[in-house]
Order: sequence, then structure tokens, then C-alpha cells
Amino acid sequence: MEWEDYTGKLNDHKSYLNMLERLQDKTAYIEIVLRDNTKLNEIVEHFEEDIISTKIVSEWWGTKTVEKRKLFKLKFSKEMFKFLKKYETFCKFYWGRDFEGKETWIQEDTDFGWDDIAFYNNQNKILLCTTTHECYIYVNESLI
Repeated sequence: MEWEDYTGKLNDHKSYLNMLERLQDKTAYIEIVLRDNTKLNEIVEHFEEDIISTKIVSEWWGTKTVEKRKLFKLKFSKEMFKFLKKYETFCKFYWGRDFEGKETWIQEDTDFGWDDIAFYNNQNKILLCTTTHECYIYVNESLI
């Protein structure tokens, strides 16, 4: 597979911005899957006129569930790139101890939220995708 597990490598704003720079000219569209179907994602709201399609899914990159989620496909633009730069990062975690004292990774909330996002090129190949609520990030090798 042409993927690299990038989990934990975008834990800071500088690394996140660096990755956005690599994505900027290669991305044709993004997809966002809502974790909470009752409220829109801030990106979807702000770029409502750029929505290409909407569908209900129970399976998307790296995730399969019995629950139904809304997936939005949006045209990528320089304005969206600028908008994305305001977030700290998609997701981040650190190693710590749980309530029982066992070492484990602990996820931190970020201003991006819990929705999953994927960046696609014009050949419909995923460049970067997240399973945000689990803190997973996968990147196409072409971006590394």
C-alpha cells in the first residue's frame, strides 16, 4: 500500500501547517464525515456553496460502523486552505497513564473537532485521511 501511518506526527501546529502546504496544490476535493449528524461541521457550513455531493454512509476510509453518518464532498480551494490554517491540528495525543496507572495514549481535544477528513487528488486517490476520534492519520507516501 502507498500509505504511511502518520499518527502522532501532526501533534503540533507547525507540523500541521507544513502538511497543509504539501496538500495545497495537490488536493482537488475533500470529504468530511460528521461524527454528530445533528450539527454541521464548521468547514461544511463556511463552504456550503462548494459542496459537490452529500451521502449517508456507514463505511469510509479506515472506518466501518453500523451507524449512519453524513459524508460531504467539497471542492478544495485556496480559501479553504486559508480557513484550515486556523486550526491547531486535526487530532493529537500523548503517552500518559490511565485511571488504573497503565501507560496508554491519551487523546487531546483540538479545535478541529471529532469529524473525519480526507484530502483527494484529481485522480480520486486519498492524499491524507483521519479517523479523528481515534487520533489516526494516514498519509499517501507521495507527500512524505
